[in-house]
Order: sequence, then structure tokens, then C-alpha cells
Amino acid sequence: MKGVARSVTGALAVVMLAAMVHPVAAVERQRGAVAAGNDIESVMLIPELGATIGLGRWEYGGSIEITAHRDGLAVIETVTIDDYLAGVREVPLSWPAETLKAQVVAARTYLAWTLERGRSSGGEQYDYDICATTACQVYAGTSVVGERDGARWLDAIAATGAEVLLWDGKPAQTLYSSSAGSRTRAVEDVFGGVAKPYLRPVESPEAGVTPYEAWAFTLDVEAFRRILGRAGYEIGADVFSIEVDRPGEGGGPATMIVTSDSGRIGVPVHDVRWLFNDIGPRLYPGLLPAPSPHGGRWPQTVLSYTFHIDHEPGRARPAPPHLPPEDVPAGGTVTFRGEGWGHGVGMSQWGAKALGDRGAGYEDILAHYYSGLRPHAGTALLPDTVRVGLVTGATDVTVQLNGDVEIRINGVPAGVAGAGEWSFLAQGDSVGVVVPIAHTALGERIAARPWPR
Repeated sequence: MKGVARSVTGALAVVMLAAMVHPVAAVERQRGAVAAGNDIESVMLIPELGATIGLGRWEYGGSIEITAHRDGLAVIETVTIDDYLAGVREVPLSWPAETLKAQVVAARTYLAWTLERGRSSGGEQYDYDICATTACQVYAGTSVVGERDGARWLDAIAATGAEVLLWDGKPAQTLYSSSAGSRTRAVEDVFGGVAKPYLRPVESPEAGVTPYEAWAFTLDVEAFRRILGRAGYEIGADVFSIEVDRPGEGGGPATMIVTSDSGRIGVPVHDVRWLFNDIGPRLYPGLLPAPSPHGGRWPQTVLSYTFHIDHEPGRARPAPPHLPPEDVPAGGTVTFRGEGWGHGVGMSQWGAKALGDRGAGYEDILAHYYSGLRPHAGTALLPDTVRVGLVTGATDVTVQLNGDVEIRINGVPAGVAGAGEWSFLAQGDSVGVVVPIAHTALGERIAARPWPR
């Protein structure tokens, strides 16, 4: 997950867990800090004017709450809608102003759609409205505003007011991805389910603009076979054909069909992408992701769902008498050729840049990718604040207080701390708090009193 906090030292965690009876003295000896416990189920950090809270690579200006759960700690920020949008980190801020406006409206609408739909299972479990990763939309707190072109992003937020895209009076599901290649995809052809009239395939004029216009990589069939085998897709040593079966636009997701001496199996393209992006680099880290002609490596192995496969057959070597046929290295090669990066549904960000470069206004960019939808004022559709899930399931979290921050334990004010590094550890259903030595008095006060739940 992006923005995950760096860990406290393993030695500290061991000392802390082994010394719950006398945690203060134990941790003071370990690194000059004060440990506090006593039924702490949540710690709220509320920055005063001008202060921020550093977490991993980013800084945040809203209230940060750290809570204990059965699988570890959750870190949630409560922030105003405009401050949330200011922290969305989805496109380079040097891109055309109209492209930035289109991205703001798409991000604002996606937030409104998420809130109107209701919380995901993760949101229900950890008490947040939207996550901070690519699973929702990338959010980096106040760090975005501090970048060189941050003022241009704030201008785009201000220029679009509270505008959102509506379908049938409700926020549209404004999906977007990095690059669609030559054409976007229908939502049902990627995610399945019911078609949406505003998420239909359209041409994306990004040729010569996007670095993801075309991508390819080649594996030998044996590597291909081993990657599939990790998910239980067993293919024989002698592969006859590999093809991608696409039902056509509007027909639903595609399936990769592999025919071998073991028979014919179908692998949904969702599994193909997951297998080669997750398992592939772990099995073949020197090979995957493949080198990019632009330098370095591609960001993923299979960049999109828009690809075809070229299979070059080769004869499998005869199996020695003592070796099962399924262990015989397969012959031949498999080449994936595709376009775009991401799911390809809705707005293509690189396509929006191409249109912005041509002078298109943000309303026209949005109408192109969302089948004619144009912005409407959506003030009543959004609350004043939103809860953003920054981290979940962490064994420990470290934050940097930059300025004065109010500390609340289980909702009760405990004091104000200045700059310094605080650490939090998962201790069953409680939060262990490790306070910097500069705030010893506050740490001892937190440790000394019971906190009502």
C-alpha cells in the first residue's frame, strides 16, 4: 500500500511486548522513549494550525486516528472534501489546465459515488469511507500541494467548484485509468456485471502521447506453465495453442484458452493479469516485468486487459523414465502484446492529456469519455468531511509530528505534543504508544491513568 508507515525497530517491538508489566522502564532503556498502555483502543492526533503529521512518504493535515483491530492497527484521516481532493495524486500537475479540471471532476464524482454506494467491507471493518490507494484513488495528503505545480491543482479544484457528473440524478461511477491505448473498454467487458450507458467504449486519441501505446514481453512456455501452476491451472508439457477468447464489445470479460496434451483449460483475464503481475515477478524477478523501450522496466508485467498472445510452438523434450510427464520442461515461447495501462474503462488520463494538448475544454473531455455526461453542481451530494483509510492491518506505525498536535486517547484530551516521532504498536485489542523522550511527562501521564472505552 502506498503511504505505509516505516516500522519501528524489531528489537523495540520485542521489548515492548515482553515488558507490558513495566513498559516505561523497558522502552526507556531500549531507545530513550516512554511506553504507554492501559486499555487504549484509539489515539487521535489533531494538528493545530500549520502543523502536519508525517506518515511514510507523505504528510497529512487532517486529524489522524489510530485504532486497534484483531488483525492490527488502522490509520484513518478525517479531512474536508476540498483538502481530500487537494491530496489526490493521479496525474502530473504540469499537464494542461483543462485536463487537470477534468481529473478533479472525475475524482470528486468518484468520491461522491463511493459515498452514495456505501462503505466497502474494509470501510465497515476499519471505519473509513474511501481508501488511499489505486484500489480507490491515490491520495497523498498535503504532499501534492507542496509540489512545484501544486498551485495549478488547487486552481483546478477551485475552478470546478462542487461539480460532479450525474446519471439518473445520482453520481456516476467515473472510473478512470492511466492509458486506454487506442480505445477504452466497456465496464462489463472488464469487471463483468451490468452495462452502464456512460461507460461505453470510445476512441482514445493518445497515440504518440502515451508511453503505454504498445507493450510486449516474451516467456518460454515452461515459465508460462509454472506461473499458471501456482494458481492451480495445470497445463501439459506439450502446448498446442494459446489464445484470448473475447466475446466482443459488450459480451463480457475475455478468457485465455490453453490447449495442451492435458486438455483444454480457460483462465479468466483477471486471473491472467493477477498471476503475471504478482506471481510472475516473484518466480522470475530478473525477467518480469520486462524491460521497457523507454528505459527501465514496465511498471507491471501485464499492463492492461487489452492484449493478445502469440504462441510459437516447440516440441517438449521426451520424459526420462523416472520423471512424470508434468515435470518435463515445455517447449516454445509465449509473447503477450498489448496496449494501455490499467483497466481501460472510462476516462483515459493520457487520452485526457492528449485532448487538453489540442485545446479541448474539461467539459468536452469528460463528455467524450463518459458518453456525453457534463458537470452539474453537486454541493448537496457531498458531506463536509470524509474519512480516508491510510493504513490497515499494521503491526506497528510510526508518525512524525511536525508542529503542535493535540493528543486524544479514546476520545479524551490527553495533552498537546510538539514536534517529534511517535510510534504505535498492535497489542491485541489495544494500542501501545511509544512517546519520544522529549515528551516524557505526557507519556507518563498517558501510562499512569486508565482510559475509559
